[in-house]
Parts: sequence; C-alpha cells; structure tokens
Amino acid sequence: MEKVKTHYVPREQKRYMGTYRPKIDAKEKTLGKTQYLDDITLKGKLPGMLYAKILECPYPHAKVLKMNTEKAEALPGVWAVLRCDDPEIRALGRTTHCWTDIAITPKDVDTVMRYWDREFLPETGLWVGDHMGVAVAAESPEIAEEALKLVEIKWEILPAIYEMEEAKQADAVIIHPELDETTNQLRHSEDGIENDLYYSRGDVDKNMEAADFILEVDKTYGGVSTHGCLEYRGCVIDWREDKMDVWTNHYMSDQTRMFLHDYTHVPLNKIRVRNGNSGAHMGKWNTGEDIFFIITAYLSKRAGKPVRYKMTNHEEFHETRNLNRYRVKAGCTKEGKVLALDMICEGNTGAYIGACDHNVEFLVREVLDRDFAPVNHIRMHSYTWFTNRIPGGVVRGIGNVQLCWTFMALLDELAEKTGIDVLEILKMNCGNDVNWQGEANHSICKVLDLGAEAIGWGNRHKAGKGPFIDGYKKRGKGVAIWNQWHAELNELTRGFYEVSIRLNPDMSVIIQAPTSETGAGGNSAAVFACAENLAYLDVKPEDILWTPLGDTELGLRDNAPTDSVISFLYAEAMVEAAEKLKAEILRRVGEYMEKEPSLLDIEHGEVYERANPENRVGVEWFMLHTDCVPIHIHHARHNVREQAGLPFGAWFVEVEVDTELGNVEVVDMVVVNDVGCVMHASGAESHQISGQAMGVGEVLMEQLHYDFETGTILNNNYIDYKMMTMADFPKQITPILVEEWQGLGRYGAAGMAEGAFTGTGAAIANAIYNAVGIRVDEQSITPEAVLDKIVKLQK
Repeated sequence: MEKVKTHYVPREQKRYMGTYRPKIDAKEKTLGKTQYLDDITLKGKLPGMLYAKILECPYPHAKVLKMNTEKAEALPGVWAVLRCDDPEIRALGRTTHCWTDIAITPKDVDTVMRYWDREFLPETGLWVGDHMGVAVAAESPEIAEEALKLVEIKWEILPAIYEMEEAKQADAVIIHPELDETTNQLRHSEDGIENDLYYSRGDVDKNMEAADFILEVDKTYGGVSTHGCLEYRGCVIDWREDKMDVWTNHYMSDQTRMFLHDYTHVPLNKIRVRNGNSGAHMGKWNTGEDIFFIITAYLSKRAGKPVRYKMTNHEEFHETRNLNRYRVKAGCTKEGKVLALDMICEGNTGAYIGACDHNVEFLVREVLDRDFAPVNHIRMHSYTWFTNRIPGGVVRGIGNVQLCWTFMALLDELAEKTGIDVLEILKMNCGNDVNWQGEANHSICKVLDLGAEAIGWGNRHKAGKGPFIDGYKKRGKGVAIWNQWHAELNELTRGFYEVSIRLNPDMSVIIQAPTSETGAGGNSAAVFACAENLAYLDVKPEDILWTPLGDTELGLRDNAPTDSVISFLYAEAMVEAAEKLKAEILRRVGEYMEKEPSLLDIEHGEVYERANPENRVGVEWFMLHTDCVPIHIHHARHNVREQAGLPFGAWFVEVEVDTELGNVEVVDMVVVNDVGCVMHASGAESHQISGQAMGVGEVLMEQLHYDFETGTILNNNYIDYKMMTMADFPKQITPILVEEWQGLGRYGAAGMAEGAFTGTGAAIANAIYNAVGIRVDEQSITPEAVLDKIVKLQK
C-alpha cells in the first residue's frame, strides 16, 4: 500500500519561510540557463586563453631524479612550462592538502590544523595520480597532454604501503619524513597529548568491572567511495603585471583570494575572484587538489595569457571518504545502559592529510558530547597513518557517517543481547550535554516515535526469524539516529558574515547574501527570509533579486556553503538587516512628516503615526517623489555563542536480502529530521529524499578497486565506478520534518542537508542483521560479503 504523504506541522506558521514553494532558480535550471564555469570561461570570452595540464605520478611512490622538458617546450602551441626545480616554484614553500576553511584567514592562522605536508609540483609523488613534477600551458588540452608525454623523466621507484598495519611496521618506508623521520603516524592536532590518549572522562576501568557484560565492535568505513559530483573543479586565471583575475567554481571566492595572496603576494585588492554555481560539491572543495590555483596562476604569469585548468573525469577521484576504523569496547548493564566506552580510533589518511585526523580526534570527542552525553565514562586513543593510497578528504557527512556506522551497530547489538527494543536502547543512551538531564532526549524520542509509526516498527520480527519471500528472500528492519549538525555555536570560526538589502524606489529589492549555490538551496532560503522579514513593506519573494555571482571586488564577503548552515545563518542575518532597513525608512520618512521615528511605524508599505493612524505616507510614493535614492542597508553578524545542544535525525530502513545471490534491496525507508525550524519545506524534503542516493549508494554499490601491484585505481571513472541511478533508487522513501528542538536566535534552526544520510548506511546494516542474522563490518556491503557471512552463519 502506498503511504499517504503528510506535510510537516510548523511550530509557527510563516508567510514564506518553511513553506512548500519552488526554489528561486528552479526555472533557470530547468531551462538550462544556469551559468557554470564552462559557460563563463569560453575561449571566445577570454581571447588567447590557454589550457593547463599537470603531470600525474604514474607510480604509488616515486622521485624525479632527472627531467628534460626541451621537447615539450619546443612543441608548437606550448606557451609555458613549469618544473619542480624552477626557482619560483621552490620559493613557494609548503602548503597542505587541507587548506580550505570555513573562515577567511591567512594560511598560518587557519582554523583547520596546518600540517604542511604538500609541495607545489613536488619532485616526489606519493600515490598514483599525485599532481607533481611539471605543468604546461598550451593552446588546447590535447597539445598540453602531448607536451606532458614528451617530458623525459628518470624515476627512482620507492617502496609503497597501502594499509595501516603496513604503515606501523618499524621498517616501513617513511612517506613524510619532513613531518617526522621516524614514523608514518601523523602528530596529533593538539598539544599535551601523551601515549595517544586523546580524550577521557570518568573512570573507565572501574565501570568496566561493574558492568554486567562487555560488548565489542570493530568497524571500518571509508576509503572506497568518492564525492560523485559531475561539475569538475577548475579555474581560469589571468595574471598580468600586478593584477590577477580569477574565475572559478570553488564555493569560496574570498578564501580563494586569500590563498592566492598568501603564495603569490599579490595584494588582496589586486586579486579579483569571481565564482558562481558550482553544481554541487559534496565536500570536495573543503580539502583537496587546490594547488592547481597556484600552478595555474604562475603558468598565466609566465605565458602572459589567461590560463584555464579543469580537472578531468578521473582527476575528480583524487579524494575519497576518509578510511576509518573504530574498535569500541562497551561496559553494559542487563537493563541496557552503557556505563563505559573504551575506544581505539584509527585513520588511513592516504598520501596527504585531508582532515582524516578530524575523524579520529576532535570530531569523535564532539560526537561523544553531542550524541552520548549520558555515558559518563569514556576513554579514547587515536591514530592517523600515512599510506600511498588516494588521500582521504572531506566527503559529505565527514566523520559522522563513519562513527554512526560503528555506534549504531554497537547499540543494536546491545538491544539483541538484552532483549530490549533498540528504540528504547537509543532513548536511554543517546543525548547531548545540554538537554540531557537524566531524562530521555525529547528530540530523539520525537524522531524515533514518528519514524517507528511510519515504517510499522511494531511488526518487526526477531533477527533472522522472518518468513521467506518467494522461497529465498528475507526482509528486515533497522534504525539509526544521529545529531543534526550544525547549529550556530558550531560555526563560530566563520567570524562575521555580511548581508545587504537594497530597497529601490519601486519597492523592488536587491540582496547580497553571497554564497556559491551548490544545489543545497541556501540562496532560496535567503530570499524567503528576506521577504518574510520585509512583511511591513508587503515584499514578496518574486520582488527580490539574489545574484548568483560572487565577486571579491564588487560584492560582500562570501559565506561557505558547508555544514548545511547557510540557509539559517542568512535567515538570522536577514532579521537584523530588515530591522535596520525599517529604522532607516522611519528616519527618512519621519523627516518628511516632521515626526520623530519613535512615534512612527510601518504596515503594508505605509509609514503611519501611531497616535494618529490616519496620518500616513506610502514608502513607494515617498521614494519616487523625493530624491529616488535607494535605501541600502549593510549588516555584519556573528553567530551566537550560547549552548543550545543539537536536535536529532532518525533513519528507518526495511531491506530485502536475496539469500541465494547476496543482493540487498532497500524496499522502504523513512527519514525523520528535527531541524528546529524549517527554512524551506520542499527543499528540505528534497534533501531527505535525494540524500539517500549517496547514503544507499555508498553502502550497497560504490567501491573503488585497487591494483595493489601497481597502486593504481582500476575504476576511477563514471563508467566503471558504480553509482546509484534512478532505476536503483529506493521506490519508497517517506520524509518527515520535525520542529521539536529549539535553538537560539529568531528561528533557532540546525543544519540538515549534509547530514541527510548520516544514519542511512548504519540503518541498512542493522536491517540486514534483522533480516538474516549477519553483520557486515566494512562499508561496501557487496553480494559477495553478504553470501560469505550467510555461509559462515550456517556452518
């Protein structure tokens, strides 16, 4: 039976915010008019534009001993060649694979930990595909590729390692001797850490002894999936004399400008960065191969022409989701309470650090506070290891997906061990340090109760005990919960962010709320929030223009569309900006009316005297019949610092397992998200549904395959890398939005889009256990893995 679609019930009914309406750019995108990097950097628009290519290392670990570029330089159509031994390249110093931040900061004070593990065009390549050695700029991509083939290189092939166990060995090759000549372990991101004990609270040993029993899980997730965005990273840079013009699909124009300034020393006011729609990023712009900005800039300077760099299909696979392993020992009571947790967290970061340390250090600590505050006794050791794999990067749901995979399996096992419904286990053991005061978290209870009712949780059978379907299939249901990250407090490092409202004499409005539109809908939320807060002028969303082009020379400072927070950050800013605009209107009209602003108010676009409401002046009439000068309001806002905790989301999944072939199909799914305040209902539900393409696909389909003899990825392309299509998509997904939790600010919302599938994989794994009684401990739940477990279970 098809489920009845139910719209969410808002805590407070609003005019435009939280409603079901099209995105502001829906028509433009539908008609194919949206401008992307390829549209704004056509060669006809930039005469003489050249194309850049960077050498990719053909070995997993190799050093350039000798290089001859004469043939490449002599190839007709080649305008510039950069080499690893060029003085200007050597003078650049080191950077990091993890340079991008949500804040606009110089490199030395960035809020992301600086490891300085990268060089620009290094002479040593650390994985197959590593950008290194030499770069060229030519009149066509084909000529540039041919030029790279003509470069003569004498290589020193070095030993390679791929697994964490190999990296730990005393005789292992050291991949980053510049960081530590004695080990492949990355130093911790915080000082004062001894013996790799990163975090502890309470008395773990004492409470382990007091426990009725010990549960242990050993889970691995990551290293085999990537972002899967079809808009490839790139830029065009024109650096002539002392001026640099940059066009890019990077989601941060101001941080890109700062990065270029740091390494080229061109003054900030001489670097103009323009960006626009990025066609989704899924985290790939947070960390990664961003050295190409600097390489492209120096190629342009040397050639005296604009140079374009755009990643190819397989270069887009230059980061994966971080490979993390979590071994957790839990001391539990027979009543289902977790008394203590003892954890070992490890990460295989690949060739460079791309925030893998986040997943085994401070992010774990944050999760323990945000999700498991009722557990009073915790000990956590953490390790990060370099190998010659593709670097791990920031993929949507960084760290949280991996940790949810682990902890939800642990609590599901606790439910099986005690015979208590896993929903009660979750309510008992999960919560955060603000709204947990000895009672069940209200947000958790709400999302679990709604989701359980929607999926028919009461009909769930015991693990492996359900009936066969068609003689060889079995069904099962699983659940997972997680916090809805982030809220305002978690985004303090952004500093002040800016918005402006320009009210024209005809009551049309232009706003600046600069952010790159990645498909998440932050632009629509900003427009709806502006219209909501200009109710006193009867302004409608269609009266408001939001520009999709970021520009460091003409626009305000932009705000990174990370962590799913842009929608509500700009909404809160619009509240305050609209109040400023109202005050300025009252001041100007008050002068005309010869009345103090404090005696006036506005409704339906008319300023009126409170004591004498008949005395009123239309704002439009006033502006058109006086000086016709628009009213422009600029507002800079910093996030609130007070604690408010975080709300939760829940994922309920029903799967069907083919016991003969090992195939797993998601036949029903319910996604419940408590976000405090919905900014755009149809957009939020779209995230709840579409996010499952990544959530389900990562677990059941996506898998990079290594040839460990050569270190080569065999399927780093969108033909051989299997991703979910519409034909594979679950046929039944029920999205449920909730406004139970209340954050700070006027609206008090939390992010949702990035975490739309945080618990999907964990819920699928638990559903498989409920169906056939097996647990798959690694991310890729392939038919082979399922059949292998079923066979072992039957022996």
